[in-house]
Amino acid sequence: MADRFYCPEPAQNGRYVIEGEEARHLLRVLRLGPGDRIEIFDGQGRITPVEIKEGGRDRAVLEAVGDTREEPGASQPITLATAIPKGDRFDWLIEKTTEIGVTTLIPLITERSVVDPRASKLDRMRKRIIEAAKQCGRSRLMELAPPLTWPALLTSTSACLTCVSHPGGRAFQDWPSIESGKPLLMAVGPEGGFSDQEIELATEKGWHTVSLGSTILRVETAGLVATTLAMAHAGLAGQRSSS
Repeated sequence: MADRFYCPEPAQNGRYVIEGEEARHLLRVLRLGPGDRIEIFDGQGRITPVEIKEGGRDRAVLEAVGDTREEPGASQPITLATAIPKGDRFDWLIEKTTEIGVTTLIPLITERSVVDPRASKLDRMRKRIIEAAKQCGRSRLMELAPPLTWPALLTSTSACLTCVSHPGGRAFQDWPSIESGKPLLMAVGPEGGFSDQEIELATEKGWHTVSLGSTILRVETAGLVATTLAMAHAGLAGQRSSS
């Protein structure tokens, strides 16, 4: 696979421009220059092979050398709403959810949350999403939604199926039916889990409580397990409906 770089801006006069950190990585770290060929992606699914035409300190000018192709959208749109763990553990979750194809990530603020995602932390998250997409070959960036409180999430989602991870929830084999291809949302709480009042409010709103297994999981592990199980469950549903 060719080296991949994020270039969200469309071509101007037939040429693309990469600036800032992406350009410095291209020109100074990888030491690529005029005549070298790479791929750029715009984060919306479009990928274009290009050749470097000009390179400066922190700016590269590129020209297409082939047709733009488009990566298909997610066959199973899935949103993960999760509390944010301390330290850099959230970086790991961003990397892994990008790799497996999670569509949207919502930082969640709950009664027991220990991290309040401010603007600087959100900027760091966006950079991690881009880095993970470059590494795994994904060309549609996982969307980072604005942080939401638990009550706000319960009233704002348009997902066809909404589930919250909870130790007393349904075992995997008893999860509610997931229609293949329909949007679904999985919610994961902070260390210590959701409060009884939060779970009660969710069930009043029609959410399903689901178990992620018999052991206690850290926040980032729970987020990955929840979305992976949801995708597997939706895939099994699709196999049953087509058989």
